[in-house]
Amino acid sequence: MNMKKLSVLLGVTGLVFAGSAMALPQTKYTSSCKPLSPTEGKYEEKGSTGSISSQSAFKKLTAANEAYADGKHQESIAILNELIANSSDKVAVGRAQSLQGMNYQAIENYSAARNAFMKAIESGFLRKQDEVRLRRGIAQLYAIEENYSQAISWMERYFKDAIKPPANSYASYASLLYNSEKYREAICPAYIALEQGISSKKPMYSMLFGAHIRLNENVGAETIGEEMIELFPDDKSVYNNLFAVYSRRGKQADMLALAELARMNGIWQSETNYKQLSALFSNNKTPRLAAERLKEGINKGVVESNEDNWKRVADNYFFAKDLENAVEAYDKASSFTSSGKYDYKVAIMYQDNDDYAKAARKYSEAIRKGGLKEGDIGYAYMNLGVSQFRLGREQAAIETMKRATKYPKVAKNANAYIKYLGDLKRMRDSLAEINQEENQEGEGES
Repeated sequence: MNMKKLSVLLGVTGLVFAGSAMALPQTKYTSSCKPLSPTEGKYEEKGSTGSISSQSAFKKLTAANEAYADGKHQESIAILNELIANSSDKVAVGRAQSLQGMNYQAIENYSAARNAFMKAIESGFLRKQDEVRLRRGIAQLYAIEENYSQAISWMERYFKDAIKPPANSYASYASLLYNSEKYREAICPAYIALEQGISSKKPMYSMLFGAHIRLNENVGAETIGEEMIELFPDDKSVYNNLFAVYSRRGKQADMLALAELARMNGIWQSETNYKQLSALFSNNKTPRLAAERLKEGINKGVVESNEDNWKRVADNYFFAKDLENAVEAYDKASSFTSSGKYDYKVAIMYQDNDDYAKAARKYSEAIRKGGLKEGDIGYAYMNLGVSQFRLGREQAAIETMKRATKYPKVAKNANAYIKYLGDLKRMRDSLAEINQEENQEGEGES
């Protein structure tokens, strides 16, 4: 189910996304993003890079290339060292230094690899595209050593002369900037990487989202987060991140719709998730669903079955006026305590529904168990008396009301009820006497 349909289902606003999963998110930071290098064109060669003139150097370079291709890096390094030290062919030496850097990189000698690449560039005998490629290679080597400032500097040099740089070069640059806490600067490279169709989209979206959050640009973070839900519907972190943004912005209805979608997709399944979802339904004045979600978590064994959680379930059913389910949940909450407080709540519900027999039984259980609040015990006695009266047990009602008079909050009402019951009894007795006299007179006349 998509987010728009879910919003309609729940009767909440929001989560109707402006774009589609195919459109890139537009925020105040991404709207002005442009490629850092030309997207069309060819490299203009700086004069002639020349060609290898020495037959001996050519053979050695060929042998070194073959050794490199076979993974024989030390052998390749030895051949290249000898060529670099002894050859006067500057073109061959420049290309040898480039290959030497690749060998050192392969055996993880990053400092030596970086130096070799730099010397290859300084030789002046590389093609422009090869020189540009090595600038990026040097940046990557600095990044491996977590020297991000130098890595960023070399990436800047790379983009200065690059033509049609691939999407992954933008991704690498964005990562360097982000890890250097240059969040504003990281946004556009990440955005361009996505625009150019990088295959690994999730890291770029995560950087865009994180950068907007750190820049306190919650509107943009929300836009990106909503698209991430569409693109990565099975990733729990995506739901959690967008949920946090909605929370920051006080968008309760959207928080609810997102949380329910996460539950429906099997994403939100922890105790905390169920409790959050239940609370959101409750805050959204949908107590029945608040009760059902928490009850679902308890029944699955995810949410602990204890007094507090069953009370929450019961309270929400109570507010939803679902007597049957509320009674069941209060009874379960009651099993965790010796107090009669839940029997008292259930008794009120039965009395409100004119089921005086069950109400009387529950009031009696509540009084017997005890543990009621000081104010509730008086009402328990008085309401028990009312229920007994409704059941035709007037004498029992009077005795119960006499107990209620001991509690100040209900004493006045209890005494009034006792008086009412007494007056009612006297009125019935008087009517009975009149009827009896009339019957006797009738018999005498006959």
